[in-house]
Amino acid sequence: MRRTLLTANLVVALAFASLGALALPAANAAAAVADPAARADAFWARAKQEVYRSPGELAAQHARELRKGLRYKKLMRGAPGEATIALTFDDGPHPQFTPKILAILDRYNVKATFFVVGEMAEKYPDLIQAERAAGHLLGNHTYHHVNLTRIPFGEILTEWQACQDVVKSITGDTMRFCRPPGGDYDAPVIRAAMDLNLTTVLWTDDPGDYASPGATVIEKRTLRRIGNGGIILLHDGVQQTLDVLPQIIENLQRRRFRFVTISQMQTERAGLG
Repeated sequence: MRRTLLTANLVVALAFASLGALALPAANAAAAVADPAARADAFWARAKQEVYRSPGELAAQHARELRKGLRYKKLMRGAPGEATIALTFDDGPHPQFTPKILAILDRYNVKATFFVVGEMAEKYPDLIQAERAAGHLLGNHTYHHVNLTRIPFGEILTEWQACQDVVKSITGDTMRFCRPPGGDYDAPVIRAAMDLNLTTVLWTDDPGDYASPGATVIEKRTLRRIGNGGIILLHDGVQQTLDVLPQIIENLQRRRFRFVTISQMQTERAGLG
């Protein structure tokens, strides 16, 4: 039997046990105290507020961590001396888009990494099996796709673990890599991942395809700064990404880049010492 997630009321009870970390705006406080349902709504509304981190912001955060002597289990990019690229797709699986992405990747003999959302995996286990059967790597993108920096540590663990459990129940495999939604992470988020032996994966190139800025824009943004060891962030469920994916792959193959999964990229980088 699959792991049962905490009920909304219990989640809220845990969250409000430490109001200092998750205080509600004053205008909502009275209603939340009087109405448990309002507390639940306020909690999840806060958790669903996404923040997308740019590659520059992620690099700056990484530099601050290094200055403080913090060494997290994290992959920012592949080996700078290797002409490798990792294509990664977040937020799936999606019944309308995932099969088409898989068909394109198969056509070009490209292996990618899919950071899947647990509740989507639970709805579409056949697509998870298809990704695995095609030789792609599966990664953890939380169960509910929430902003992990806005929930208590126990619930961060629950989000990572619930996604782990769902995918393992489908494939029999234990995922080794994770990605926080939006790339938004702090010390509790990455430590919770490390507690589950997960390596947090970020990115070097983000075309902002989730906003559907146009296929040409996605292509240009993806390719303009790409380099050795690049990790490209794309999204499963965006028509414009699907439209431009063949051109992106063809361009990078002409430039002699080799496509690898995140697992391969980590192994090759570790091999360089």
